[in-house]
Amino acid sequence: MKSICSRVVLAISLLVGSVVQAAVVDNLYQSELLVPEQLAQPTDKQLSEALRDVLVKVSGRSQIAGNAKISEALQAPAVYLQGFAYESTQIPVAAGDGREVLGLRLKLAFDTQAISGLLSEAGLSAVGGGRPGVLVWLVAEGPERPRDFVAAESEIVSELQALAAQRALPVLLPLLDLDDQQALSPGDIWGAFQEPVNQASARYRPDAVLVGRLQRLASGAWNTRWQLSYQERHQTYAPTGSLAEQLEAVVNSVGDRLLGGTSVVESNYVEDGIVLEISKLNSIDDYLQLLTYMRELQPVEQVLPAQLENDTVTLRVEVQGGVPALLEAIRLNPRIQSDSVLPSATVAGPLYYRWQ
Repeated sequence: MKSICSRVVLAISLLVGSVVQAAVVDNLYQSELLVPEQLAQPTDKQLSEALRDVLVKVSGRSQIAGNAKISEALQAPAVYLQGFAYESTQIPVAAGDGREVLGLRLKLAFDTQAISGLLSEAGLSAVGGGRPGVLVWLVAEGPERPRDFVAAESEIVSELQALAAQRALPVLLPLLDLDDQQALSPGDIWGAFQEPVNQASARYRPDAVLVGRLQRLASGAWNTRWQLSYQERHQTYAPTGSLAEQLEAVVNSVGDRLLGGTSVVESNYVEDGIVLEISKLNSIDDYLQLLTYMRELQPVEQVLPAQLENDTVTLRVEVQGGVPALLEAIRLNPRIQSDSVLPSATVAGPLYYRWQ
């Protein structure tokens, strides 16, 4: 979606052909926006957007704006600003009156001590510049393209670059040279075979490995599945929405996991939906069958995978009719069995089940 203040990607690009490991990222307290005109002072909307971007980068938490103290600070962002400057570009941007003009790059720097104080007041802390590096293997297929590795110059990689930059997350693409192709095939990735992925990744010595399987359907929609391997643990993601939305969801999930944003953030924000924890998933096929099953239940409007660890997945399910409607639908279509005493009809979860 285009807006007057379009995001400008920070100077953190995907590295190709170098060892990533833990990297030191700078410019954490700076943000850039593409704007249509130069003003004597940035608007509160511009400052709030830039401050939120900085807080996400510094804290490692994509949902930091849900913290009550942070939300309050975003209403008065000017006190955290250290300085700003404009720079000409040749990038067209909407002026808001139907015209298109060459945009200006608004560069904003925020006060390090003020940001640190804000995080402390919010009960949070800064991640720091030293960040784990992520090696990314991507394989895609579609109606008119055979299954193959995604090239570094593709639009998908460019979008991934932009999203990783917004999270200050160092990532690496493999060379895909003869050594890589002898060690790992697109079929290995598609089949989720962990051993060849581990062997092919070893030469890059990454802190974490992200594998993406992207399928373009005949309708033009995308179905993507991802697995993050970090510290000998694996998490699987199956986002929904447009390809851009799926990429953003995955990068945010990976960023939260690697940068420490999975811990509880004191918040007055409540997500919609009923939380289910379903165990006894023995394979990726079980996981995909479960998602299909849940999405086909009559009252279910949306299924949002939240986390997959070992054999247990956490889902957030939006249902017409609430818990009673969901319990009845499951009773009539028993592919999952209750693993605990069912809550009352007024409780919104979590509900514990096992797959069968």
